Amino acid sequence: MATIEDLVRALGGQARLAVPAGASGAAISGVLPWEPARSYQPGTVLLGVGVAPRPLFDQRCVGVVVREPGDEDTRLAWEREARERGVALLLLGPAASWSSVIGVAADLVPAAGPPAPGSGAVGDVPPGDLFALADTFAAMVGGPVIVEDADFRVLSYSSFTGPIDQGRSIAILGRRIPDQWRAFLEQSGSLERLRTSDDVVDLASGPWQAHRRLITAVRAQGQVLGIIWAAEGERPLPPHAASALSRAARLAVSHLRRYQEGRRAERDRRGGLVRTLLDGRGLLHRHAAELGLPTDGTLAVLAFALVPDDPHSGRALSDDAWDSITDHVALSCEAFRWSAAVARIGDLVFAVLALPDQRSANGALRLGKDIVGRSVPALPGTLCGAMSTAGPGLSAISRCRREAQDAVSVVRAGRHAGRFATFQAVQPQVILREVEHALAQREDLRLPGLARLGEEDRRRGSELTATLRAYLRGGGQAAPAARALGIHVTTMRYRLRQITEISGLDLSDPDVRLVCQLLCGAPAEAPGRHPSSATSR
Repeated sequence: MATIEDLVRALGGQARLAVPAGASGAAISGVLPWEPARSYQPGTVLLGVGVAPRPLFDQRCVGVVVREPGDEDTRLAWEREARERGVALLLLGPAASWSSVIGVAADLVPAAGPPAPGSGAVGDVPPGDLFALADTFAAMVGGPVIVEDADFRVLSYSSFTGPIDQGRSIAILGRRIPDQWRAFLEQSGSLERLRTSDDVVDLASGPWQAHRRLITAVRAQGQVLGIIWAAEGERPLPPHAASALSRAARLAVSHLRRYQEGRRAERDRRGGLVRTLLDGRGLLHRHAAELGLPTDGTLAVLAFALVPDDPHSGRALSDDAWDSITDHVALSCEAFRWSAAVARIGDLVFAVLALPDQRSANGALRLGKDIVGRSVPALPGTLCGAMSTAGPGLSAISRCRREAQDAVSVVRAGRHAGRFATFQAVQPQVILREVEHALAQREDLRLPGLARLGEEDRRRGSELTATLRAYLRGGGQAAPAARALGIHVTTMRYRLRQITEISGLDLSDPDVRLVCQLLCGAPAEAPGRHPSSATSR
């Protein structure tokens, strides 16, 4: 039987033993990533990927592996907790990967014998306990199992010992199907089969020299509730594996429905708390504590919106579609181990993020880009988003909300090159939009010359107003404006003379050009329809 000391030796320089186990020679029964909804057998070594000490040490584990903290206070807190519980603490070096720890542990801990065919009656699984369900399905199928939602985000997985291939390891640690596997399923046509049929897809291979896999969808009334994966371990899957997986998919329906109902209720409860934080009202400290957010730490707000494929359709997005976006944001935060609280308000989805240190802002930016970069099925458009500046304490949340809301309105309007931006990056555009909005509300703040240009365009079908806009955006230079419009510079100069004659505007005056640029870009909106406004759901 392998011990903690054996694991430390096998990891070599990748990890160091900061606190020995309470009992020397403590045996290891398995090595698993920590999950909040799971119970563990005695002798388990838990991988603490981005979590605080107490939840891990509350489990019946023999050891905990965490990344070497960047500051001494955090390291001392980990060590103090480990000594009090009599649990070994291993600190993983900055260059070591979590996958390597699982791989080393798999070589040390002998694989369990093959599960008995058809064992593990699903009736014994408590309703909604997806980890127990995965263990039961693994016994039925004869190989390790992962249960995912309809968007391939990992909900649970069976316990495992023995060798594990890279794809399964990455999926469990990242809590979602790896991009390489998703692309493989799409290219092979397997993704379409899973979405449209009850077939058990049999894949002999896959990315990273994968073991054989069986995959099937959990379906009810034509809707895909989830996906079940079964993989070969040390031994081939038994002949009955495909039929057992098909039966498992039928048995999983009630469990996944219960999971969805519970998640919807929890999402609604948390959403109400998040909205009070974003509004800056109510018992902020109590609400933050319930949401798992620090009451005195550094926070930032991310906002996400939908850019419709057809902006002129006038169709409102359904509540189910908004729920999908909200879940996508929340589960992405969970997958990357962020302490976050997510809620929808009007036509925006907000995420309040806790930033552990100064470097976390870059990580939050990467998170936001990942969220908008990953597709959400069946949406009539694409996601865009923005991030506020960081602020200390709960009192900063309402300001951060305004920044993220204003910034995402700029991105949604196409006034930023990418699909995700920081408030600092688009602050000039935010200011311009505010000025344009103010001008749009004042009928008396108009230049008659611009009105005459518009009338001439309507009467003759000319493009003088568009020409003026291009000229102003080109910095008052004829050549760049001509290139933007695809016309000759001589034609551009001729049009500019027409604009001057008709409007009476002195375009050589920088103040006139600035006012024209503001008025030409002013949005044609009804009062009260400011793009950054959002009404409560």
